[in-house]
Amino acid sequence: MSKTKMQVFLGMAVALVIVGLLGLSPARADYAYYYPYFASSNGEMIGLALANASADPATVSIVIRDQDGVVQETSNWNLPARGQKADVIGADLDCKGSFLIYSNRPLTGLCFLFTNDMATMYDIPGTQKLNTKLVFPQVAQSANWDTGIVLSNPGDSAVDVTLKYRGTDGALAPGTMVLHLAAGGSAVAPLAELVSDKEDGSVELTSSGGIVAYAVYNNFKEAGGKFSAGLAAVDPDDQDNNYTPPAVSQYAAIAAAAADFSSGAHALVGVEPPRPAQLNLLPAVSDMIMAADGPYFYRIQRFMSDSIVKFAAAAPATPIWQFSTKAGDGSSSDPHDLIFVGGGHGTSTKAYMPCYGTTKLWIVNPQTTQDGDFKTGEIDLSAYADADKIPEMHRGVIVDGKLFLLLQRLDRDHDFEPGQAYVAVIDVETDQEIDTRPRRGAEETDLKGIALPVKNPWSIAYSSETGKIYIQAVGRFPNSWAGTPADYSGGIVTIDPDTYETAMLVDDGNDEVHPYGNFSGMALVSETRGYFISYAGWGNNALWGFNPTTGKVDATPLEAFPGGVGITTIAADGHGKLWVGGNKGTVTIVDPGNHDKVEQVVHLGLNPTTDGIAFGSWE
Repeated sequence: MSKTKMQVFLGMAVALVIVGLLGLSPARADYAYYYPYFASSNGEMIGLALANASADPATVSIVIRDQDGVVQETSNWNLPARGQKADVIGADLDCKGSFLIYSNRPLTGLCFLFTNDMATMYDIPGTQKLNTKLVFPQVAQSANWDTGIVLSNPGDSAVDVTLKYRGTDGALAPGTMVLHLAAGGSAVAPLAELVSDKEDGSVELTSSGGIVAYAVYNNFKEAGGKFSAGLAAVDPDDQDNNYTPPAVSQYAAIAAAAADFSSGAHALVGVEPPRPAQLNLLPAVSDMIMAADGPYFYRIQRFMSDSIVKFAAAAPATPIWQFSTKAGDGSSSDPHDLIFVGGGHGTSTKAYMPCYGTTKLWIVNPQTTQDGDFKTGEIDLSAYADADKIPEMHRGVIVDGKLFLLLQRLDRDHDFEPGQAYVAVIDVETDQEIDTRPRRGAEETDLKGIALPVKNPWSIAYSSETGKIYIQAVGRFPNSWAGTPADYSGGIVTIDPDTYETAMLVDDGNDEVHPYGNFSGMALVSETRGYFISYAGWGNNALWGFNPTTGKVDATPLEAFPGGVGITTIAADGHGKLWVGGNKGTVTIVDPGNHDKVEQVVHLGLNPTTDGIAFGSWE
């Protein structure tokens, strides 16, 4: 084949090596990579670069065959762990054909054709999948356009390949072309015999055995023609492999408030880059947080607003419903969370709503569209009420069919003095409180819940990797207006959800030594990476990393948040990225996998509220 004809069917760069696992005969190798074309004549040669993707050494065999399937050369490369090699293959041969690669380790790499004078160089695609049915989505044969199709049969038996042309109207044209490929053989289809005067349409290939195919569409027939495009053949019946859905698997619903807390609104931000944002949606009060369940999110409007608004992520500014959460006596229930039973898909018919201003934990149905059907029951937690007659129920998580609910127990009649905090445990099947005392071996007490070794718990999260529940507690912030100093009785503790045993993981210190100040937020990314916000005064926060398994805290805070900045909240998305809400109207996305570098800053215009970020999924 001449150099000119080679340009006709190879054209421009087509593809990199496709990497992955293919079940090949164990006697041959664990991984196989098939290449439809090889050339080593008329000044054309093949360059190959391979990298070992494994932490173990790789043994690689490169087998070159002519178009009749006869092996012309076999060479072996030994690649060290993570090693790489690049070289010309079959340089001493004078033939055309195809080649394949066997390896005991997964490989990545690049294959290309080049000419000795280095005037031209083209990538050649490789694949790991053989198909019996393929489609080229665009072919043309005319006075100006040409399509070259290369077919390769890497198998051990001969195959017959039938080519049919289908016009732009979807109808099959009369006539077929049948090519016979020997075992290991290859060919270039004389497509002009099938399609002679068409500038559009497609070609379908069916084969009696698995083959590899690719083509190039070009205008080299024109005087001065220089345009070409590589065409990948696809299996029309394998849509799961041929179609990659848009990367919009998650969204973040964010409640935000004005700097003076005079008003608020919510935003919807895509979790995957470029993270498109819809801002300042449906302005309302400033005291609100968010909850999400699959494609639906809920704006929880708290103290004295007492309502919940449901939205679909597909229409984030249009309420589906808005229900009141006022207490039976007309007082403010002050809802602080919405915890879905069997959540994650937007179909939950049961959720728990902690009421910070009452003694009743509401049981609700998020699926109803009638206000009167929203509340389906309640659980009385008045046993935990302190001097102000309410237990300050806050947030919760469901683990193994049990709701673990934070009870802050602050005395609001005495400057919100923090008392003994508890976690109430509720059976979500029966809605009955579980008595944790026998399993813990607790001393005699009237309260069934778990007494915490910290005060004023704010955040709660469960890690399936460690099997522990994590609770971050504040203690008490200093208050110059009330004249109360900081109380360092917070930190991070764990609870075993089976034994109910607690353990101090990170201590915030004492009056004399408190290197982090008070803790004002927590997020878990993995079993070895978590974060907490430290508080040293209004607008004076830092962000620290810690190990949720060992409790070890980083020696210094994150470079992007070293202290002296306002951090309102933190949350971890489903891709292991940390979202940091700031008091400058921003959300900063931090990548823990890249040394906590800032990946993006999303400008909201309003400040994310505490607990104001909830992640849902586009389902």
